[in-house]
Amino acid sequence: MLDALSILQEAYECGILDATEVAIKINMTKENFIKERHPYSISSRKDGRFITTVRKEDEERQQIAAPSYKELISKLYDYYNDRKSDYTIKDLYEMWIEKRGKQSVEGVIDIKTVKRDEQHWRKYYADNKLITIPIKKITTRMLNDFLNDSITTFKFSRKEFNNMKTILNAVYRIAMDKEILSVNPLLNTHTDVKFRSIQRKKDGSKLYLEDEMESLEDFLYQQGTMEAYTILMDFQIGTRIGELVVLKKEDMLDNEAYIHKMEIVDEERVDGVYIRKGYKIVEYVKHDISSGYRTIPLTEKAQKILEEVEKLSSDNEYLFTQANGERMTSRSFNYWLEKYCRDAGVTFKSSHCIRRTFASRLFAAGMPLAEISVYMGHEDIETTKGYIYNYHEVEQNRTYMNKAL
Repeated sequence: MLDALSILQEAYECGILDATEVAIKINMTKENFIKERHPYSISSRKDGRFITTVRKEDEERQQIAAPSYKELISKLYDYYNDRKSDYTIKDLYEMWIEKRGKQSVEGVIDIKTVKRDEQHWRKYYADNKLITIPIKKITTRMLNDFLNDSITTFKFSRKEFNNMKTILNAVYRIAMDKEILSVNPLLNTHTDVKFRSIQRKKDGSKLYLEDEMESLEDFLYQQGTMEAYTILMDFQIGTRIGELVVLKKEDMLDNEAYIHKMEIVDEERVDGVYIRKGYKIVEYVKHDISSGYRTIPLTEKAQKILEEVEKLSSDNEYLFTQANGERMTSRSFNYWLEKYCRDAGVTFKSSHCIRRTFASRLFAAGMPLAEISVYMGHEDIETTKGYIYNYHEVEQNRTYMNKAL
C-alpha cells in the first residue's frame, strides 16, 4: 500500500500525472485499503459528518468521525497503518468473520458454516492468551504448543482438529495477504500427540430397517397426500431435504431427477447477532463441489409417485407443495415425516436417515460403491461408506455363525 502511494507521488514529480489526478488516485487507493481491513459500516450524520467504529485490543469500541468521507478515510488509513505491527489473531479473526457474514448474505457460503466458525472460536480460541499477542511475535514453537495442547485438552479426532484449525489457517492467510507477515510460521507446525480414535458401531439405528420401511411405505400410500408422496419420493432418490424441496417439474426429465440447487436457512449476521428470516433457494449444492451436481434415475416406483405428485400440484412451479400452495420447506418436510412415523407406529428417524437408507438398500442390492457415491453427491467413496449399513449381510452372517457354532 505504501509502495503504491510512493509510486503515485513519483508519477506527480515526473509530470506523468497532474496534482488532481494524483489526489484522486491516492484517495481511491486509500479507500480500497480501508475496504479490505475495516469490518464496520460508515454512516453519515444529519450534520453532514461521517462516522464509523474502530476497536483496539482489549478495549471497547470507539468512534472516529470527520467532516467528510474523504477525511474519514484518511483517518482510518492512518489508524490501520499505525496498528499494522500490533495485529493479533483476535483482530484478524474479527475481520474474517465479518467478511464471512457478508458472504453468507450474498449466498457464497452457508450461514450455518459461519455460526459453526463462531462456535469454534468461542470454544477453542477465545480464552487462550495466544490470540492477544501481536501476530508478528508468535513463533512456530508457540503455535506447536497451542495446537498440541488443544488436541490434548479437547480430545480431538483428526477431523475435529482440522475443523478447529480452519480459523487459524484463515487468520494467517490474511496476515500474509496484508503483508503483516513475510513468512507463515503455521506452515512449519507439527503435532506430536495422538488424536482420538473414532470407531462408531453400525447398528442400523441411523436408517429405516426393512420392516420399518414396509410399514411406513404402506401407511404413506394409504394417506395419498402431497406430504406422503414427498416422503416416498425421497426414499426413492435419496437427496438431501434441501435439494428435494426445491425441485421443479423441469428438473424431472427423461425419467431422471436433476439436482443443481438447494434450500438453506435465510439468516443474516448483524453485529454478531443472527437474525433469521426464513428459507431461501441458492443456485448451488452443498459445498458447491462438482460431484454434488448430479442426475438420479427414477425407479418405476418413483415414476408412479411423480405422476401422483403432478396430479396434486398441476398449477404449481415447484413439485412438492403445502396445502396453502406454497413450496414445501425442510421444516415442513420434517414435521410431516415425524407425524407420519408416529401415526404409522414406526420409530421416527431424521430425514438424513432416509439418505442412509437409500445408500444401504442400493449396496445390499449389489450396486457398486462408486455408483452409489455418484447418486449421493459425495466427493469420495469413503464418505459414502459412512452411510452404509448392510443389514442383510449382518443377518446372513448371524445365520452362518448359528450353524457353525
